[in-house]
Amino acid sequence: MKTTDSTKINDTQIEAASSRPVAWGLLLVPALAQFLLLIATSGRYEIFRDEYYYLACAARPAWGYVDHPSLSIWILSLWKSVFGDSIHSLRVIPALCGSGVVFLTGAAAAEMGGGRWAQVLSGTAGAIGAAGLAVCGFYSMNCMDLLFWLGSYLLVIRIARTGDGKLWIAAGILIGIGLLNKIGLFVFGPALLAGLLATRHRRHLADPRLYIAGGIAALLILPYVLWNAGNGWPTLEFIRNAAGSKNTDFTLKAFLSEIILEANPFTLPIWLGGLVWIFLSRRARPFLLIGIIFVVTFAVIFLQNGKPYYFASSMPAMMAAGGAAWERWTNGGRLRWLRWAFLFVLAAGGAALSPIAVPVLSPKGTIEYARRLGIAPAQQEIGHTSALPQHLSDRLGWENLARVVSEAYRGLPPGDRDRCAVLGNNYGHAASLEYWSRRYDLPPVYSTHNNYWLWGPPSEETAVLIMTGSGTDRLEQLFEEVTFAGFAESQYAQESSIPVWICRRPRRPLGEIWKECKAFI
Repeated sequence: MKTTDSTKINDTQIEAASSRPVAWGLLLVPALAQFLLLIATSGRYEIFRDEYYYLACAARPAWGYVDHPSLSIWILSLWKSVFGDSIHSLRVIPALCGSGVVFLTGAAAAEMGGGRWAQVLSGTAGAIGAAGLAVCGFYSMNCMDLLFWLGSYLLVIRIARTGDGKLWIAAGILIGIGLLNKIGLFVFGPALLAGLLATRHRRHLADPRLYIAGGIAALLILPYVLWNAGNGWPTLEFIRNAAGSKNTDFTLKAFLSEIILEANPFTLPIWLGGLVWIFLSRRARPFLLIGIIFVVTFAVIFLQNGKPYYFASSMPAMMAAGGAAWERWTNGGRLRWLRWAFLFVLAAGGAALSPIAVPVLSPKGTIEYARRLGIAPAQQEIGHTSALPQHLSDRLGWENLARVVSEAYRGLPPGDRDRCAVLGNNYGHAASLEYWSRRYDLPPVYSTHNNYWLWGPPSEETAVLIMTGSGTDRLEQLFEEVTFAGFAESQYAQESSIPVWICRRPRRPLGEIWKECKAFI
């Protein structure tokens, strides 16, 4: 028994010595290239739907919100108080997150024994991932979620390599803060447990620091749990509704295809090579834990009917493994030329697919370019009808909606304007109208969608409601008088033609109607 333990210690020490210094200077090249691309294109199109909503949340600080925790909102609130909330200001933090992904991916490759070339290869692969470029192209919790996932992977990689249990405390703090940003990181917990049980690292299950780390993470997310408890657990209702009637149902083949596309198909040999290396190479045995976390995370997200981009946070970790693997496999003189070929292919692949991920071209140009490449990004939400990918189509049409609603409002008699409110069909409508009210004459804005429902209802003294996006049949059930005011049209927007209605004389008190119209989805 003592001989076995000694062997394990020696193996760990051998692997610990194989880590390499991080080539920060070289990683700066792909990181800076990605950052400049995101900043240069930040002002094209408009503010993204979710960015408007995040700004609305930032104007109403709380410990939680129906569809997300509070960390990203606090950060945005602080940021805009200093730098404002223009479109260019909003895009700086996500662009920095994209650069952070590049550096952390390279650091993970170094932790697995990858030298300078392995780090640059994996960092470049992380930089050109279409999902990463798209997610880091606008402000949301998702751009920061990439960093929390990758940071968690990096700490577990180091624990797997060195056996240093002290790092569990750091992992607990990082995961706890990450959960306060996005609760999807919960998946990392069961995936980690499965990896520990299935590998030689199960000895960490006897380390009390692992459980202290879990307690720290739970303590950090406690404010969000308490907020939910105090508001009737809206997040659980939101999750059930989104999984059942919002997210598109993917077959396994379609789910995999979308992941390959979002990671950029040119990176496939990198991360697939990393997966093979981790599961089949004796040299990579300490990192089998990472491979199991990766596979279990994929299975959980797929079985829960999650969107493919939810898995994007795990891809850089396997790209890091791929960098370390391919460096070993091309170490011989006859194969070293492949290293330059890999970097060239990744650079070309990033240039080829970047117009699909960021608004380099006009909407029409983007659609035509994608068709020439034979790429049709999958519909990830029910009701998405635009030919553009949703991360681009949801940046269009919002100012025009404000203009049409303002025209309807200014056309009302003075007495009606004094008792008028706008009811947006979803948080995109409502939040964009709030934002553009600084330029256009608009009444107070409400919605029954997600956290807007908690911020309502309008005053019972409201006599006129301007409604956006609803159908006439539904409105006539709620109001005695419904008048069509026009369409807010934008050819390439996700909602390309939004009807605007003027509604008078509600058939029941607004507070009573409000309770029936809650939409947590």
